[in-house]
Amino acid sequence: MSRDIETVIAELRRTFPELACEQLRVAHPGADDDGLWFFSHPGRKAEVQLESWTGNVPFLVEGDDSNVCDTARTVEEAVALVVTRLGLRGDG
Repeated sequence: MSRDIETVIAELRRTFPELACEQLRVAHPGADDDGLWFFSHPGRKAEVQLESWTGNVPFLVEGDDSNVCDTARTVEEAVALVVTRLGLRGDG
């Protein structure tokens, strides 16, 4: 069964093939919380992170662009927030 994070990553990469996504690497897989994914794009200084211990919505969304933490309650909201926070609108 696919998790929402895989759908988010696939949607973002379909529009922005150069997008990088990296999941937090933990010292003790299975024991430590690895539910954090970092998104970046070449030529952009910003980084955005999605957090969910299950890999499913809701995601907490944070980024270098702001101190504000948003909540994405759908896959579509998560995709839109990553695009906006990375400043990728219209770059596809």
